Amino acid sequence: MTKKSPRHSTIPQFALYGEQTPSHQLEFVHIEDIVDRSSRNGWLIKPHRHTHLFQILCMHSGAMRMRLDATDHSLTGGWLVALPAGVVHGFEFQPDTQGVVVSVAVNLQGLDVENQVAHLLAGVLATPRLLQLKKRNGDHRQLLQALAMLKQELSSRQPEQSLALFALVKLVLVCLRRLVQQEQHLLQPPQPAIQLTDRFKQLLETHYKAHWPVADYAAALHVSVSTLNRACSDALGQPAKKLLQARLHVEARRRLTYTLETLDQIAWDLGYKDAAYFSRVFKAREKLTPKTFRQQAAFA
Repeated sequence: MTKKSPRHSTIPQFALYGEQTPSHQLEFVHIEDIVDRSSRNGWLIKPHRHTHLFQILCMHSGAMRMRLDATDHSLTGGWLVALPAGVVHGFEFQPDTQGVVVSVAVNLQGLDVENQVAHLLAGVLATPRLLQLKKRNGDHRQLLQALAMLKQELSSRQPEQSLALFALVKLVLVCLRRLVQQEQHLLQPPQPAIQLTDRFKQLLETHYKAHWPVADYAAALHVSVSTLNRACSDALGQPAKKLLQARLHVEARRRLTYTLETLDQIAWDLGYKDAAYFSRVFKAREKLTPKTFRQQAAFA
């Protein structure tokens, strides 16, 4: 970002309406104009992350500089950005940038059981996605129409509103998945693979710091190691072990970029036996020592 954000002792986490304590109200979806929140903050949203939110940023016009984890992106014009839960993100918008941000609560007990919102986020929407908005494209127009309907539905209380909101949220996510699949020419993974990897990812978020081996995840999910690896490869593009390693590495990069924690603190919290071992593992994957990576991130 243009203005360097100060590091904190931990990465700021926000819930559905921007508060730092997660809300467990019945509302599970929120939509607001970019100008509403950004203009009162000098068009700058400092890097933060959401534990239980999937977000879609739809920029109709204007420009922004966006930080996703440790990578910067400069975007102008119409763009769609999909932001899975846990991804560190921050924005600096050009004044008067137009668009909306949709936030959908996921992985909260009771929200998905019947409506299966979370499974729509698997596979192609499991990682951040950037798509240029092509308003003349029929599929893009359908997504924009669905977002407009969602915004209208949320503008006032209506009878049986929760049913309408779940239907509209699913329509938005289906439209977004189709656009990503078209962009990358991806085939949708088999449904059993999506269901199994959904459960695997939930376990991974709970136990990745404990360095569970793949066999422990497979046992907890009541499947064989080969079945779990096949499902992960089909739905997420990598076998389970690589996903475990990647999750730890992503968290290490986030801590080094956005916090003032020492290497000892990061190593201890991420389950490594000591800072030296953590440094060796990090360097083998990143090709930089943690110290060098942190120094470079400070000047990015």
